[in-house]
Amino acid sequence: MTAQMHKQRGFTLFELLVAMLLLAMISVMIYSSLHVGIKFAAKGEKKVLAMEHKYGLLNLLKSQISSAVYDMKKHELMIWADDDSFKLVTRNPYIYEDAGMVLAIYRYDSSERVIYYTEKRDYYNLDYDEQYLPDISDMTLLASDEDSFAVKYDKDIGPEVTFTYREKDYTLVPECADDASLAKLSDSEQ
Repeated sequence: MTAQMHKQRGFTLFELLVAMLLLAMISVMIYSSLHVGIKFAAKGEKKVLAMEHKYGLLNLLKSQISSAVYDMKKHELMIWADDDSFKLVTRNPYIYEDAGMVLAIYRYDSSERVIYYTEKRDYYNLDYDEQYLPDISDMTLLASDEDSFAVKYDKDIGPEVTFTYREKDYTLVPECADDASLAKLSDSEQ
């Protein structure tokens, strides 16, 4: 009977401590792996959201510029740009999707590094001339934490609209540009 009792002895304190130490080490390794994975996923998600935001704004600008309106009476595109604002009459509204044509207005506040946006459905209003600029409080925040945003357009040079966004330059020609404007553009390229 003593031989049988000897075979059924329990764990020693040392064996129990070794098992707990191994369990603790495995738990720390699993936690570390999960923590790194979660941080990596969060960084990836932020990067994806930033890319979506960047390309969303680029696509909005491209679609609105390409569908800019040409004024047949004045024989010019209805586009105006200065240091911190960009306005155009476009057939591609963002806010009032069913409006047909709108006056789209972008403003960049370099001190806050923010791009604001608004649309006016009554684009034909005589008050909306080249100098018109709505108050920022009446505009919607379109993008924040933007280091650079600038639009250049000179109706005397040609139909090209050049904009700088995130330190990269983009050049577009509206689809409605007239033949004389396109001729100016091809003359300037030679």
